[in-house]
Amino acid sequence: MSNHPSSIPELSDSSIRYFQAYNESLGLWPVRCKSFYVSTRFGQTHVIASGPEDAPPLVLLHGALFSSTMWYPNIADWSSKYRTYAVDIIGDKNKSIPEDLSGTRTGYANWLLDVFDNLGIEKSHIIGLSLGGLHTMNFIMRVPERVKSAAILSPAETFLPFRDDFYKYALSLTEPNGVEKFLSWMMGDRNVLNPNFVKQFQAGVMWQDGSRNPSPKADGFPYVFTDEELQSVKVPILLLLGEHEVIYDPHSALHRASSLVPGIKAEIINAGHILSMEQPAYVNKRVMRFFST
Repeated sequence: MSNHPSSIPELSDSSIRYFQAYNESLGLWPVRCKSFYVSTRFGQTHVIASGPEDAPPLVLLHGALFSSTMWYPNIADWSSKYRTYAVDIIGDKNKSIPEDLSGTRTGYANWLLDVFDNLGIEKSHIIGLSLGGLHTMNFIMRVPERVKSAAILSPAETFLPFRDDFYKYALSLTEPNGVEKFLSWMMGDRNVLNPNFVKQFQAGVMWQDGSRNPSPKADGFPYVFTDEELQSVKVPILLLLGEHEVIYDPHSALHRASSLVPGIKAEIINAGHILSMEQPAYVNKRVMRFFST
């Protein structure tokens, strides 16, 4: 574990702008935190830790292009009871540094296992939103003995394929007004993102780096789990979906999850895709209540 990566690639202007915007977003973090890197076989992984060092661990996995800074509306509540580790998902736009990323589902599970091992986490609760929710389910499938329970929020695919609209807006992100159109589509008139965070999101979109957001693989992500995979889950799961979800039909996703995943607790709340930022007070309490049962 180190405060700085062992090797820092030469930075481009766009990456410098991104890191500056990331640091500005981290300024929204309402509690004390420690930012550092852990080594994995797939590269250096950036982590933001908060809360009492002797408290039970809670790992947070963010949505695509949002980075760990997205948890600023939630972290005060969660770190009051847990030692939280907000992990920058390797291969996405954030401060982690991919070095030998396989991009497969097995590879991503091994990456997160390395993170757990190097943080000294034997077993943890996990919260994952969107891409982070997909990573959480993938990890649960492969290393269930390391997970106490999990809250999966608006998971990317996982239960249902993306609607075509998702690809239309996602592929248009770098076009003029692409970010504004994407966020408007995803959040409607409920947009509650801080301007600093929007600036970071924009900088991440414009940062072109082939080692981040690698090309999809047949055995990678995005992915819809099979009936058999979902029926094999052995970890307690809370699934929260937004009534105003646009990437798939939330009612159909809830039905499939509830029908297949043993013991899952699932509900739809009055929010859109980024429900932890839209309804932080409710989500914070609901997740904490689930973890305490």
